Amino acid sequence: MRITNQMMINSTMANIQVNKNQLNTLDNQLSTEKKISKPSEDPIIAIRALRLRASLDQVTQYLDKNIPDADSWLKTTEGALDEAYSILTDLYDYCTQGATDSYSSAERNTIAESLNKLRDAYYAEGDVEYAGRYVFTGFMTDTPLTYQSDEDAADVDFTITQSFTRDDLETKKVYTNAYTNDDILNLNVKTDASGNIITPNVADVHRVRIAYSEVDDAGPFEIVMADGTTIAAATTTDSNYQPGDDEAVFNASTGELLLGQNVYNQLYASDGFSFTYRKDNFIKGDLNPVMYFDCVDNNPDNAGVVYNKVNEDIEYNINFSQKLKVNTEANEAFNIYLGRDIDDLITSVNNVIDLEKQIEQVEGMLGQDQYSDAESQSKLNSIKEGLTKQKELAEEEMTNAFERGVGKMQDYQEQTSLAKADVGNRMTRLNLTKSRLTEQKTNFTNLKSQNEDIDIEEVVVGYSSAQLVYNASLMAASKVVQQTLLDFLG
Repeated sequence: MRITNQMMINSTMANIQVNKNQLNTLDNQLSTEKKISKPSEDPIIAIRALRLRASLDQVTQYLDKNIPDADSWLKTTEGALDEAYSILTDLYDYCTQGATDSYSSAERNTIAESLNKLRDAYYAEGDVEYAGRYVFTGFMTDTPLTYQSDEDAADVDFTITQSFTRDDLETKKVYTNAYTNDDILNLNVKTDASGNIITPNVADVHRVRIAYSEVDDAGPFEIVMADGTTIAAATTTDSNYQPGDDEAVFNASTGELLLGQNVYNQLYASDGFSFTYRKDNFIKGDLNPVMYFDCVDNNPDNAGVVYNKVNEDIEYNINFSQKLKVNTEANEAFNIYLGRDIDDLITSVNNVIDLEKQIEQVEGMLGQDQYSDAESQSKLNSIKEGLTKQKELAEEEMTNAFERGVGKMQDYQEQTSLAKADVGNRMTRLNLTKSRLTEQKTNFTNLKSQNEDIDIEEVVVGYSSAQLVYNASLMAASKVVQQTLLDFLG
């Protein structure tokens, strides 16, 4: 085969081009610090790079956004629960103090005022928010737990259905033969059928408290059993009403279902029951019922809208195929009946204070000329004796109410502690996930680097070698094309 100069030149130029291309590739790698600059250079590296980058992006999203957001939500919740627990501790202390007999009327009144303020502070913790979202109101993150003003509560009108179990059945003390202000003014002495003077006493009445007082008294009312049977409930405004054995009576003012013995036995033996009522006079500080119960909105703008109380878990994606619940719902942490228990305590304190005032009123009347006759004096002394007995009963009931309050505050503390523990468990899981993701991010970053990034030392050595080869090829080419056949003719 005859080798011509052109063939040698073409071959030499091709070799130079190969060496130059290799030098260019290494130059690009040194400039970008990447093994490839386009997928066609190495499809396997390109595909692996896409997968590793996608995984790294997801891990970074979890670590830099989702987990910090979830952590902040949980810490906000934990802080609110800490404050609520502290308030409950104060309430517990007040109940312990109130269970003593040594307090004056002024001191009892101070206790009542303090209880009111602490109740408001307790439920205010349920209104905390994170990044403009209320943390205790489920999916309704734009709605606070309590009504923030009377104006906000003005148009609120709900029909509320509450479910109860036998654990909600209680007893309360009611007065018999109690003296009222009218009795004092009219010198009405309590007597039996034979005309004998009788003094006030107390009796036990079974009851079920609904979540609110001062509700609509428009009936008819009925108790609905789990099997669908119903028990009709009459109405009363007498706070000392004693129902007959087969009676169920609803006091809309105090928010109590009063139960006769047979009705009580029937409800106790049942698998549960429900009661429906309407409330349209909410005020600032009242709890939004949709956070606790099934409700129907009666407001003309939303008439007929139904709110069914179900679990509303707000979950964050914190890892591949892993979600974490970040919210705690109001009914899990802020017991709606704490307010009702404080109402009972305040009522017991006010009863004693009112009776002290009535006794003072009678004592003042005893010294007035218009009551100086023997009959009036006798009646007033009988009334005073009855009021004194009534006051003793009221003081005993107040002491018992505060003693019961001690136990109930402990129950509320336990509920809050359980909610805090649940938040703490989720925070622990979140921190463990964060640690794993941090390790995964390091691994993915290393794998990505190994897949895409060059070994600088290796490429520099390769570049130097390629440059040497390139220069050698240029030198060889110069010798190949330096002489031709013409140089030997002649």
